[in-house]
Amino acid sequence: MVARIFRGAAELQTRYPDKKGCLFVHGDLAGSDDAEPIRHSLIDARADGEASLRERFERAKQEGDLPETANCAVLATFVMAVLHGMAVQAKAGVSRNMLEAVAEQALSTWPTKSSLLSGGKSS
Repeated sequence: MVARIFRGAAELQTRYPDKKGCLFVHGDLAGSDDAEPIRHSLIDARADGEASLRERFERAKQEGDLPETANCAVLATFVMAVLHGMAVQAKAGVSRNMLEAVAEQALSTWPTKSSLLSGGKSS
């Protein structure tokens, strides 16, 4: 699921050469004081997305798809932080290939049952 989210973000944020990045992120960063209500709406939308991810990760943990030690709130915040960073990088002109490499790097830290069995560190 997270792999699809990251890879899809890399594709979407670089699909249109004249419209790179993400409105939810850039609308907040570029907003003026007059746009404060819009900024708050964007913050609320991002918070709703993070809450949905956290709930989905909790379900994955209950279903055994994530280790029992996984901190679902931290994982949801991590995913959002990577997505926001990818959006900023896309707007700055970073290529889709590089964003995909960033996604793969982020995925390499994802907690799995096998990482616990091999003595790896989980998040």
